[in-house]
Amino acid sequence: MYKTLLKNKCAIVIVLFIAMLTLTSPVQAQTMYDLWISNSQVSSNNCNDLSMIAGVSGKVSYDPETKTLTLENATINSGENDAISSKIDGLTVKVIGTNNLTSIRTAVGFRAPMFITGGGTLNVEGGDNCAFFAMGTNLTIDNCIVNAKSGKYGITGNDGMIEHVTIQNATVTVEGKETGSILDIASLTLNGCSITQPAGAVYNPSMRCVTVGNNVVKSKIVITKDPTAIATPVVNAVAPKGIYSMSGMKLNKDLKDLPKGICIVNGTKVVNK
Repeated sequence: MYKTLLKNKCAIVIVLFIAMLTLTSPVQAQTMYDLWISNSQVSSNNCNDLSMIAGVSGKVSYDPETKTLTLENATINSGENDAISSKIDGLTVKVIGTNNLTSIRTAVGFRAPMFITGGGTLNVEGGDNCAFFAMGTNLTIDNCIVNAKSGKYGITGNDGMIEHVTIQNATVTVEGKETGSILDIASLTLNGCSITQPAGAVYNPSMRCVTVGNNVVKSKIVITKDPTAIATPVVNAVAPKGIYSMSGMKLNKDLKDLPKGICIVNGTKVVNK
């Protein structure tokens, strides 16, 4: 009996010792990023494969070093949440193949500059709110195809005072059936592309939206890439010299002294490694 009690005591001591080691072992804390896919925040634990999130299929990943969200033949059906919600300054959304984002409300909402590129197609459908909602920040669409539509707003800013939209060497369609297709933005810059539908549609700076005459366009706006833009990139002809952040701020340092990420060097987007 004594031996049995001794064995039991030894077993208890061993279990307690293992438990203490487990509790005192350092736990690697995950890093949370200011990026949400549907209702899930992107972190260092899940960023390599975001297709595990409910409502997501295809290949979706985020690289925090370059601030690049890659969508490859991906579908994000986010229900009442934004398909993509971002506060990351200079987020690049790289689209490969055909990708579909769908939300009952707003599909893509962002509070810091977003850059969409990659040569693929991005279909964005919002429900009773916006396809793209730029909240006091800028949107750039470059060298890809984007089709955006929503029940109220297509591409919209918050109040149109500081939100700038740039579309370059890209084909874009936008429709906001109830309120407007492209509106509440401070400027619309088109490089290597132009509005081809509806006839007479232009950006109206006084109304801060795309209009035909003095009427806000609520039907589909088609922005078509110019055929000559392929052979003659616009950016090299008028590119400002120097190094700039993705938000347009000039950086007074050498490239080697800057932190890792994406910046603009003499008008060309560069990944600083």
